[in-house]
Amino acid sequence: MSGNFDQATQRELSAFVEQESAKMQLQSNIHEFTGRCWETCIKDAKSNQLDSREKSCMENCVGRFIDTSVFIVKRLQMNQH
Repeated sequence: MSGNFDQATQRELSAFVEQESAKMQLQSNIHEFTGRCWETCIKDAKSNQLDSREKSCMENCVGRFIDTSVFIVKRLQMNQH
C-alpha cells in the first residue's frame, strides 16, 4: 500500500496516524484517571451531583494525574533530544 503514495503523502499519513493514536491514548488516560479518581473520591453516590468534598477530591485527583502525565511527556521529550 505504501508503494502507491509518494513520500510527502506517506509522511502526511504517518503524521495523521500518529496524531490519532495520541488522541486515542489521551482519551484512554482520561477514562482511566476518571475511574481511579471516582473509586478514590466517591464512596456512596447519593444523588446525581457531587458534594463539595467529592468535587474537590475529583478535581485534585485528576489534576495530579494530568500534571504527572505532562511531566513524564516533557521528560521523555528532553531525553529524545
